[in-house]
Amino acid sequence: MSTRPEADLGAVAGGVTLPFSVMNAAGSVVTMAELRALARSRTGAVVLRTATVHPFVHPEFRTLHNPGYDKLVPLVRELVEIGERPVIASVAGGTADEYALLARVFSEAGASAVELDLAEPWVSATLGPFDDLEMLEQIVTRAVLSSSAPVWVQLPDMPVPYKAVTAILTAAGVSAAVARNDFTGFERLLLEAETPIDVIAMGGFWSGYDVTRTLAKGAKAVQVGPTLADGPQVFDKLEREMRIARGERPAS
Repeated sequence: MSTRPEADLGAVAGGVTLPFSVMNAAGSVVTMAELRALARSRTGAVVLRTATVHPFVHPEFRTLHNPGYDKLVPLVRELVEIGERPVIASVAGGTADEYALLARVFSEAGASAVELDLAEPWVSATLGPFDDLEMLEQIVTRAVLSSSAPVWVQLPDMPVPYKAVTAILTAAGVSAAVARNDFTGFERLLLEAETPIDVIAMGGFWSGYDVTRTLAKGAKAVQVGPTLADGPQVFDKLEREMRIARGERPAS
């Protein structure tokens, strides 16, 4: 892993050493050209679009558009070969078996972590893991047992107490929870969780000052989404602003 000037702004989140505490969110970068550029940027990790077992190409499933996991696994190997940044695979399944399969194949391909997308509406409609906590337990337990890499879980707006959810996640061996960047998301999770778990805040970051405040509140790292409309150079901007927020003179 290469060493960059932002290394002192790095973090260990969910069992993964990040050279920078800011990374992209799943689905914010899609094309190969964008991903290669991202892999050589200052991002803390390269988070792939959410992959499923079968291709999702119908417009109705626009948030899940992907060609199927078998087309994306070689991409993980290529990005790992570049070697600049950790690669995080995001996955969604229609059964616990599918989550286990996806966790296994992406970790075997070299992903530094596998993020189980449980916030996707299709997953909620298909499995209802937060309507049936036994289903949640089955999904996360099987994924953790199948993966040779740390497992993260992306959470939706929670219909049940975080206390009960985090107890299941930590008992299964989940390494991090990804929650929305607001009071009812990651802040509430930190307040209610009785069992410690690394928390990654997602979305709603427009400056390095926003990132600095969120990290100060207890998030281990953050994921940025729409901000990436500015391209991978946004991480340079965020680093400069984080240094200014810390009272440092940013590198020219």
